[in-house]
Amino acid sequence: MQRLDISRVLPEEIDSLGHLNVRYYLARVDRANQALLASLGVTGLGGNEVAATAALRRVDTYCRFQREQFEGAELSVYGGLLASSDATARCYFEIRNEARDQIAATFVTGTLISNPASQSTGRFPFDTRHPDPARVISIPDHGKPRSLNLDLPRTDVALADLMTRIEPSTEIGMTGRRSGRIEAEDCDASGFLRDDLDIMFVLFRREVSVTDPKAFGPPVLRTDDGHRFGWAMLETRNREFARPRLGDEVVWLGADIGIAEKSRRSRRWAFVANTGELLSIHDAVGIAMDLDARRAIPVPPSIRATLERHYLPEYA
Repeated sequence: MQRLDISRVLPEEIDSLGHLNVRYYLARVDRANQALLASLGVTGLGGNEVAATAALRRVDTYCRFQREQFEGAELSVYGGLLASSDATARCYFEIRNEARDQIAATFVTGTLISNPASQSTGRFPFDTRHPDPARVISIPDHGKPRSLNLDLPRTDVALADLMTRIEPSTEIGMTGRRSGRIEAEDCDASGFLRDDLDIMFVLFRREVSVTDPKAFGPPVLRTDDGHRFGWAMLETRNREFARPRLGDEVVWLGADIGIAEKSRRSRRWAFVANTGELLSIHDAVGIAMDLDARRAIPVPPSIRATLERHYLPEYA
């Protein structure tokens, strides 16, 4: 693997749980992904095989979080190509805190070349499709999925069915039903959601207080004995199928599909409200964490009772 990015964790990248937020892990991965693909022939997104107006779009992202990272940490991103085809480049990345000899997080990504105006898929250059075998890597054991997997998630779930099973929610969390409209500020010149924005982050950005710089991230709750408590992500996987456009009303529906002693597995679906088009599926494994002791704890009884509200294991 080659080092593709290096940066220090900034104060504004720390979320409500006191550690580096997932969106800033992904920002580092996106920079590394662009650098890696540029070294494999995707330079300037122009030339004979790649249209000058095209852009890279990460449509499949698996992440395994391994060690929390805090303000001031210097993080390096290493990565390499796993496999490639005409339409997709599959890559592996790991974020390292080399000063502490830590693997912070690992990622398996799927990227395509997209024309923002037509939403059509382009073709990767010859050097990307036929790389030097010495540059192709395998996923190391510490980067392989544990609770999630890299198979295509179920796509046979209809919006109408989920609407009858998942109730509206006014809380910031993993489950419940929410909706929001795609605004002009979210879109590119072609009227589609910008490639640098994740559908989920558009929703939750609007739910937090803009006056509190630490308001973003998972909500901070209380255990039955008063300790600060939150859900820390161990693994996530987001699979995107389409991009919403300006004015679309997007419905997000979340349910728990697995509950264990100290963890939960949640799934969120995003649809266009008036057409029922499936936009994305997001899976997450979260662990119950005592934020004062910084350790995993059994899910508090009062919290566990609320999880039953949207517990739908049949949708796993």
